[in-house]
Amino acid sequence: MYRAIRTFTTSPACRKDLVQQVFIDKIREFAKKGGDLVNTDPAVKKALQQELDRVGTKYSFSNVADVGKLNVTLETPKVDSSVQAELEGKTVADLIAEVKAEEQRFLAAQAARRADEAKKAAASAGK
Repeated sequence: MYRAIRTFTTSPACRKDLVQQVFIDKIREFAKKGGDLVNTDPAVKKALQQELDRVGTKYSFSNVADVGKLNVTLETPKVDSSVQAELEGKTVADLIAEVKAEEQRFLAAQAARRADEAKKAAASAGK
């Protein structure tokens, strides 16, 4: 009788994580470019330089490199909730009373509409 032996082997190339290797290659590529833009053509670089010149002129910078040092502080606006403003000063009991009053008005309007429809149906049936 023959004894079957099964073995699994992988080549060194398969053992590497290919996605990880591509990621590392991209990081190295970006590092070689230094602080410059990545994957840009001359038109993009020209547009960037024009925009930097425009901002430098607008804010009276003597050097375009100073544009990056522009102090930008953005204030977070205070936003009030319209629901909170509507409910301010009201208690739960007040809100429940308002809902019950609105329900009564709705039921009264619905009953009046049904009565009006019944009158119309009776008038059209009587003709």
